[in-house]
Amino acid sequence: MVKNLFRKPSTVEYPVKVDIPATPEYRGLHYVDENKCIGCSLCARECPANTIKMVPNPKKPGKKLAVVNYDACVFCYHCVYICPVKAYVTTNNYKLAVLDKGELIKA
Repeated sequence: MVKNLFRKPSTVEYPVKVDIPATPEYRGLHYVDENKCIGCSLCARECPANTIKMVPNPKKPGKKLAVVNYDACVFCYHCVYICPVKAYVTTNNYKLAVLDKGELIKA
C-alpha cells in the first residue's frame, strides 16, 4: 500500500485535461447527415433504446429525418450499421457533459 504513494496516478483529472484521445474504434457521438438521410426509418426501428425519432426534414419537403436523443442513447451503433445510405457520421467524441438535457437531442 505504501508503494502506491510513489506511483503516478492511474486516473486523469477530468475536465482539467480535456484533450484525452480516444481509441479509433471507440463508439462516440454519431450524427445524421441531413443531405444523405432518405427518411426510411430503419434506424428508428432498429434502435434498442428507442432514442431515434423521425421528424419532417426541413431540407427535403415530404421526407423525414432521424433525430437522436443522446441522453438515452447506448451507443450500440445499430443505426449506423443498418442505414442503407450511410447517412450516419461517426466520431470518437465522448464529451457529453451539458447543463441542459435539451442539448443532447440532435439531428
